[in-house]
Formats: sequence, C-alpha cells, structure tokens
Amino acid sequence: MTIAFTSIPVNLYVPGQYAEFSSANANQNQVVTIPPGILLIGQMLATGTAAAGTVAQVTGADQVGKLTGRGSMLHQMAKKLFGVTSFIPVYLLPLADAVTSVPSSIAATISGPASASGEIDLYVGDTRYPIGVTLGDTPAVIATNLVAAVSADSDRYMDAVVDGTNTAKVNFTARNSGIDAGKIIISTSRYFGESLPTGVGVAVAARVEGTLNPTVNAAVYATLGETWYPSFVMPYSDAANLAALKVELADRFGPLRQIDAYNFIGVNDTVTNEMALATVDNSPWESLLDCGDMLTPPYVVAATVAAVDAVEPDPSRPRHTLALPGVLSIPDTGRRTLAQRNQLLGAGFSTLRVLSDGTVEIERLVSSYRTNSYAVTDDAYFDRTTLSTLANLRYTLRVRFATKYGRWKLGQDGTLGANVMTPSLATSECIALYRDTWMVQGWVEGGDAVTQFKSQLQAAIDSGDPNRLDLQLPPNLINGLDVLAAEIDFIR
Repeated sequence: MTIAFTSIPVNLYVPGQYAEFSSANANQNQVVTIPPGILLIGQMLATGTAAAGTVAQVTGADQVGKLTGRGSMLHQMAKKLFGVTSFIPVYLLPLADAVTSVPSSIAATISGPASASGEIDLYVGDTRYPIGVTLGDTPAVIATNLVAAVSADSDRYMDAVVDGTNTAKVNFTARNSGIDAGKIIISTSRYFGESLPTGVGVAVAARVEGTLNPTVNAAVYATLGETWYPSFVMPYSDAANLAALKVELADRFGPLRQIDAYNFIGVNDTVTNEMALATVDNSPWESLLDCGDMLTPPYVVAATVAAVDAVEPDPSRPRHTLALPGVLSIPDTGRRTLAQRNQLLGAGFSTLRVLSDGTVEIERLVSSYRTNSYAVTDDAYFDRTTLSTLANLRYTLRVRFATKYGRWKLGQDGTLGANVMTPSLATSECIALYRDTWMVQGWVEGGDAVTQFKSQLQAAIDSGDPNRLDLQLPPNLINGLDVLAAEIDFIR
C-alpha cells in the first residue's frame, strides 16, 4: 500500500520520526446537517435606518425595530420569530412600500352613550388595547380615548385617528402600504368574560384592501448572491411575486447551486380562494399557511412557523403539534371545520389548529405541490419534510465525499495506488453512509429498504468524461406518522 502524505515530503532524508495529521476521518460518526438560517423579506417604515434592498443580519427584535421602524411589517415578524428562538441566524431583506401603493384601512364607529362603566377590549391584529369607559361617556369621548390608546403603542399594526366629519368614528390605517401588509383584523372581546360596556357598541366595517405589493423579482433575488438561507419568509401572495419566488427557489434547490431554500407564506382568505391559490402556486418549495382562524396577521404567522420549523433538529420529523408562541386565534365560533381543513390539506394548504386553552399549533405542514409538469396528480412532495429530508441527504453525501475524498484520483475497479477512488469504493461508501448516518438518524427506512438500496445503487465513470464519477442513489425515505386509523371490534 502506498500512503500519499500531504505535508511530509517524499525527499525527506534527515533521520527522525515525523507525523502529520489528517481530519478526513475525524467526523465519521458526526452527523453534519444543513446549518439553519432564516431570511425575512418584508417592508420597512420611513423611520427605519436600514438601506432598502440590502440584506442585514440581526440578533434581536429591538434591533429590527431600529433598522426597519418600530411596528413595521418586518419588526412585527421579528418579534414573534425571536419569541421562538434567538439561536438561529436571522437576516432581513427590507423593502420600501411600492410607489403609488395604498395601505389598507378599516373604520370603526362607536355608539352610545355608556349606561354603565366598563371596558372595551379592542384587538388590532393580536394586540389588545383595554380602554376604560365611564358611565355617561359619549361616542366621541370613547373614540378619542381609543385613538389615544392605540397611538401610545409604538409597535402598533395600524395608525388610528378620529374621523374628520364624524367624531364617533375611528379610522385605522395600516402602517405599511400594499396588499399583504394590510391583512389586519380589528375586533373586540376576544376572551371569555370580555364584553362591551352596557349601552356601547363598536361597529367595525369591512376592511378596504390595500393595493400594490413591492416587487420581489429576479433582480431583487440577485442581491442575495450565493449566500445560503435555508428558510425564507417572502410574505406576498400576488401572482407575480409567487411566480418569481418559484423560479428562485427551484434554482436554489437545483443541482448546480445547491443552496436549498424553502418559503413560508401566510394567507387569510376563504377556503375556496385558498384552494384556488394552492392550485396556481403548486410549489414543492413552499408551504402556504391557512390563517383563516387567526387574529395574528398572516405574515407574522409565517415568520413564527418558519422559526418553529427551523428549530426542529430532525428534518424528517413531522411538524404537527408544534406550538406557535404568541399567535392569537379568533374565538372558537367560526373556525375552520375538520372537513374544511382536510380539503385545504388535500389542495396544498398547510393547516393550524387551536387547542381548548387557545394555544395555536401546527396541524400539518405540507407543500402546495400537487400536480407534475404533465398536469398529473403527484404526491411526491406532499409534506414539507420530504424536501428537508432530501436536502440533508444530499448535504451529508456532499460533505462525506468532499471531506474524505476531496483530492483523490479516479480509476476503474482494480486500479491500485494511494488516493484512488473507484466505482466499487464509491458504492461501499454510499452503503456505509446509508447505514451509519441516514438510517441511524431515521431519515431512511431499514429492513428490506437496505437490500433495495444496495441492489439499485449504481456507480460508474462517465463515458464522456473520465474525470467524472456518476452515482445513482435510491434511498427509501422515512414516512411520518400523520394518521392512525383503527377499528375497535368490540365483543359483548
């Protein structure tokens, strides 16, 4: 056997004992998974100090508030994200409101006067504002106090002013313009025991939707360069932005760039509209999140889900039952039914569930991919975990070969000499990788699946390039225990 040393020269004649170190085999028992990282794309306020269109790494929500303006779209996302974890690298891509865009607005009209003292519990998104009401307070007084309470909150989702012609009316305006930045709900009396004071009414009109999201196209994605952001939160649900995102994610996940990225986006619409959106999106690299039961704005829910997903160390483990800290649901009346949630999952929308204590958790995290390029039903990428598992299989394969065989030669089976890779050696290494890493981590199946992997595994020197080794690996991915069906056949 010939040993090819890295540092000890072949023409060393001075007597002595010389030993060099190699780390090629040092990490054989260490599983190196894809390092987590989250990119938040969203809007900033004019009060922010960040440069729009420039990526910045951040370490806390207060820093984001300074960079993008307190109460901005990005600041709200960051507050929930850092409420989940502060140990994952987080990056911002701040955007300015689109030119000529319009913010969403909501009007609330107060009726009265109050015939008893009490409290109005006003919810703007998931933020609660308790407003004291005294016997005899007129609608104008209540409206003024309501505006004062909201305006005192520097992190507010919406600005509030008393209407110029009707002093009993309060006009709320989203702080960022556009369609998705304005998906904010205003309501009252969320929790049991909360109710309006006697004689007082709060009539919330339908939201006047904002217009024109920022454009996140190829030129914007080009500013990201080749930096690896495994998790995206690109919050815009309009067709143009979704189409551009799909191209970018496909390219990042492709075999050349290999900087896998997966996006999370929240949507609060009717079941019918959401199912139609999933059909159009049809992306294996994205989870559309049904936020129809949430008071928390969809883009904030998406940031929370991205954080919870990134914290999970096992790429193959189902995400259901993972809690979403800080996400607030609507009251139990009017929530999605089991049948509706099942329809959404089948169509390609991920669902959330509300527990009896109000905790919001992931019910099932799926991708929107449902049909292949031939318009044929395809469940290959049904669950979000499929792509995260595949990404880690590829990553560990690359790390293994790059670490152990980074500067090796390539020869046919039977070739001798130091540092020579052969198809047989590559096959043995892949089988070892399957057994000692993929199977041990629970990413692939054992038993007959190992035999199948060994029989179908192929390694060969490329017929057109003698410096290229081609591999075909057929791993049998582990599945998630999502549904348990049982028949209880009782006897009397």
